[in-house]
Amino acid sequence: MINIAIDGPSGAGKSTIAKIIAKKMGITYLDTGAMYRTVALYVVNQGKNPSSEEDVVPLLKEIQISYIKVGDDNRICLNGKDVSEDIRHHEISKYASEVSKIPEVRAFLVEKQREIAKNNDVVLDGRDITSHVLPDTKYKFYLTASPEERAKRRYSELVQKGQQVEYEKILTDIKDRDYNDMNRKVSPLVKTPDSVEIDSTKMSLEEVADTIMSYIDSINNRDKLPDTKNASLQVLRKEAKELNIDANKEIKKKTKKKGGFYRFLAAFVRKVMGIIWPTKIYFKDNFPQNTKAIVVCNHYTALDPCVIISKLLGKNGKVLMKDEIMKNPVVAKVATELGCIPVKRGEADIAAVKNILSALSKNQPVLIFPEGTRNRSGSKEMLPLKQGVATFAIKAKAPIVPLLYYKKTGPFKRNKLIVGAPFYLDEFYDKKANSVKEEATQLIEDKMKQLRAELDILVEKCRGNKKKYFKYVKEHSKELM
Repeated sequence: MINIAIDGPSGAGKSTIAKIIAKKMGITYLDTGAMYRTVALYVVNQGKNPSSEEDVVPLLKEIQISYIKVGDDNRICLNGKDVSEDIRHHEISKYASEVSKIPEVRAFLVEKQREIAKNNDVVLDGRDITSHVLPDTKYKFYLTASPEERAKRRYSELVQKGQQVEYEKILTDIKDRDYNDMNRKVSPLVKTPDSVEIDSTKMSLEEVADTIMSYIDSINNRDKLPDTKNASLQVLRKEAKELNIDANKEIKKKTKKKGGFYRFLAAFVRKVMGIIWPTKIYFKDNFPQNTKAIVVCNHYTALDPCVIISKLLGKNGKVLMKDEIMKNPVVAKVATELGCIPVKRGEADIAAVKNILSALSKNQPVLIFPEGTRNRSGSKEMLPLKQGVATFAIKAKAPIVPLLYYKKTGPFKRNKLIVGAPFYLDEFYDKKANSVKEEATQLIEDKMKQLRAELDILVEKCRGNKKKYFKYVKEHSKELM
């Protein structure tokens, strides 16, 4: 069976592209997003809360989802009634994101999706098709576009349907939904390593469809080539048989990936980092998962990245380090496994720039110390920020995640680190980065100062108690504005 999986954020054009691909190939289009919307519609129509498991789960047994063919379209039906138009209201989109967080809902719909795909040639689009629903398919795509472009498309679509909507509200909702989809505990939106990423911001529908079709053709042509990997394994087995030794053991020896020792050592270092650099992390939930992000933090000592690498970045995260650490070959290999990107300070390091932008394009978070050097005075005031952070954030259209250590850090101390809410420099996206980097850098500095004020209140006035902190902020909201 041909199963084509397309993932991506809300409003990227997945459904439209999937329909075009299905039509070009003469196969069935299965709109998985519409299935979640249909569940959300039924829940809301019953007067229940779409974010409540207690409300939603008992209703699943009452829901029957089916499709009917009308011309070239597959119309979705809820308990026998065509609801294709009803589920496209803007409010239902938000409710669909809520019900999709409920494990029982996902299990209910994934089972139906897999059953259909098992017996039919289909194109599926959604949030977790490549990672969860059809992880074994060889046709995987991740379709994305800038939040602003997606908001414009959605706004135009709704206006054409006669709905009264506000562009700014749609943009805010899209960013909120992106964050929710990427950070939900069950099957979050993520670009799998074997998915082909396509940014449709400046592409027409036909250009996107043609790009996907060309990749499908290349995959099919590749499959027609001789299986050289299996052929080499057969040679190894033959050699082992002639020598009367265990073939499987020999194959493992000869095909074992290089660098295993350093990967093990890096994993060990991550564990040790968390032990020698004990740190209380406040509002860890603010840190986005499975997505690109530029992580910025103040800098006191050489080991400041310890907790950030071991507790926040994850195995795919990257961190900028000065080039000097790579002089020792053993340290260099471990640092590489830890995700370090070496940068030559005081000069234009083109290689480092390419590595940073490449990591962001692969949905990897990158930790950068924007001060460019350590604050050796130990004061709370940050040094002036370098403008490179703003440039990267604008070029990659990546969110910035601000972190802040409360005071000078150290091993085996009670270090404190706060994670601020991610923010975008989207107001500069339609401008050349070099012309606005100074203004954008000032915005980053303002956000860090705001986070400093919040951290000081949390630690000094509320003794690290988050309940007291929220109460304090509520009571002094006018003063803090």
